[in-house]
Amino acid sequence: MSEYDECTDALVDRTVLTELQAELGGDHSIISSFVRNYVELLPWRVGRLHRALERQDIEDAMDAVLSLKTSSHMVGAICMNRLATELEISIRLLPNGVHLDRLAAQVHEIENFVSGTIQELETPLQPN
Repeated sequence: MSEYDECTDALVDRTVLTELQAELGGDHSIISSFVRNYVELLPWRVGRLHRALERQDIEDAMDAVLSLKTSSHMVGAICMNRLATELEISIRLLPNGVHLDRLAAQVHEIENFVSGTIQELETPLQPN
């Protein structure tokens, strides 16, 4: 079993959005907008990671992975959050950002879960 296999069970923890909706007084439109923004930016964020690695730009790579990790956490995209966390650790372990291109496989692994994450998030959250 690969370290990524658990991502196929649940890409999104819906309770995160349900709890956020409850905190916002049950306003479904805010949650919908929040999720829509995440979904629209997700492919761009992953593309930004690819570009940063190709350019060997450790600052941009770190900024991109932290953006992906934080936004994924906020919408309950648990698999994306975990994979971004693992990539962040890998980036931090590289001495002076040398050989960032060696992390391309991790970005490709993240890319494998983009469409599934989007699909799960686009499934409407039931209003309270």
